[in-house]
Amino acid sequence: MSKVLIYSNQVFVRKGIRCFLDTQDDVHISGDAEVPEGRALDSEADGIDIVLLDLSGLSNPTETIRRLRRAMNDARIVVLCTVSTTDYAVEALDAGAAGIITHSCQPTELRIAMSRILNGDNYIQPDIAMDIFRELRAKEAQRYEAERLRLTVRESQVISHLMQGKTNRQIGESLSISEKTVKHYVGVLKEKFCVANRLEIVLHAQRLSL
Repeated sequence: MSKVLIYSNQVFVRKGIRCFLDTQDDVHISGDAEVPEGRALDSEADGIDIVLLDLSGLSNPTETIRRLRRAMNDARIVVLCTVSTTDYAVEALDAGAAGIITHSCQPTELRIAMSRILNGDNYIQPDIAMDIFRELRAKEAQRYEAERLRLTVRESQVISHLMQGKTNRQIGESLSISEKTVKHYVGVLKEKFCVANRLEIVLHAQRLSL
């Protein structure tokens, strides 16, 4: 029988989860409590197999996950998010979470997640997994594009000044180069970015976080 500890600052959430899991013959609820941020862990923490951790309202969710991981080495942490966001998901995984589900998941999905995690696997709710996949692909494409461009120091400086809305003359004065040289670099950037004007240079650079 697996021992489960439920942490949530929302009474309705933790009692609702407990009510469902109490109907499962192979699950023992060792306790439910508010999230122990900045205080000692509950005495029920010993021998826990799974910790269900609700991230709602936590000031530092990743640190809370790390704390629980340090305190309960053998326990596996399943986090509950209010929304399907890649930022939450990736940070939680990096901090040591073994599973991620949202509050909107069906009770059966919670059981699937727990079963897989108890078998040594990780579990990410399918829609979150798809969001992570899309986000990682977008970031990889962004890195590839940035690598392909390989801006010089001077080109990066010109972009920085373009983002400030400066004219060629103002950029030249700031960088101690001629207005003609600035115009040359603007032309080079247009070709590299495959854009037609200065505004598009700025927008393209912002998209690539240059």
